[in-house]
Amino acid sequence: MPEGTPVQGSPARRHYLISQLKRLRARTGLSQEEAAEEMGWHKSKVSRIENGKWKRLSGPEIDALCRFYTAPDDLREELAHIAKAASRNRSSAWWNAYEDVPGGAYYPLEYEADQIFEYTLGLFSGLAQHPDYIRALMSRGAVPDEAERERRLQARVERTRNILYREAPPQMWWVIDEPVLTCQVGGPKVMRTQLEHLLELSDHSRIDLQVLPQSEGMSLNYGFCLLWIGDDRVGHVDVPPQGLLFDAHEDVQHHELRSNHLRAAAISQERSRDLIRTRITELDA
Repeated sequence: MPEGTPVQGSPARRHYLISQLKRLRARTGLSQEEAAEEMGWHKSKVSRIENGKWKRLSGPEIDALCRFYTAPDDLREELAHIAKAASRNRSSAWWNAYEDVPGGAYYPLEYEADQIFEYTLGLFSGLAQHPDYIRALMSRGAVPDEAERERRLQARVERTRNILYREAPPQMWWVIDEPVLTCQVGGPKVMRTQLEHLLELSDHSRIDLQVLPQSEGMSLNYGFCLLWIGDDRVGHVDVPPQGLLFDAHEDVQHHELRSNHLRAAAISQERSRDLIRTRITELDA
């Protein structure tokens, strides 16, 4: 196996499996329910497969589905093999304990990534958020149930631990829109804690953190993330309820170009740290 190629049971391969099954079904013109009915399955089964909401995936079932879609033999065999490996490797992943928490297909892909670029505006990115900041966000009414808030917080903490503090973290580039530093979430005390947390993260050996100043006029109207997973590239836009994944070549290429422009327009890491310190001082004034 070439170095950097995702193993068959990896999140990158599972994403590939799902995207291929969606493409094959779309070619038939059938809806998810119609395809399930033709296969003699429960009407929700194809939907659950295409949304990654399965406990175990049967290689023979995927083989049969591919035959129904008249997939080429080499693709059918490849997808059936991925399905078998994915079911075998799925149970030990950290996110399986939080399947009730929003995150969907993104968490497995993020965990598999070798490199991550993220541009954020409005709020700090999930990996950069301090628990106090997360609590303040959720207390604003979007998650009214206290038990659910704590459940989501646990998932976010576990996510951060598994990405930032594992033995070999991915290389990360974070570009933060300047207004994020002054958008008060939870009041001055919470913001000070969050900004100090951000300063600590900026010293992480695998994080390059830059602030995009308003004076550059380069802000976009949405944030996005790019994941490099072996030879694969996957993008993600963090929109409710589960986020939007994209992997079409032209979409990924467009966002790679955007990421290069954003990094070039952002101020240096040291100047970014100075700006964060200034914001902390202003909170104390």
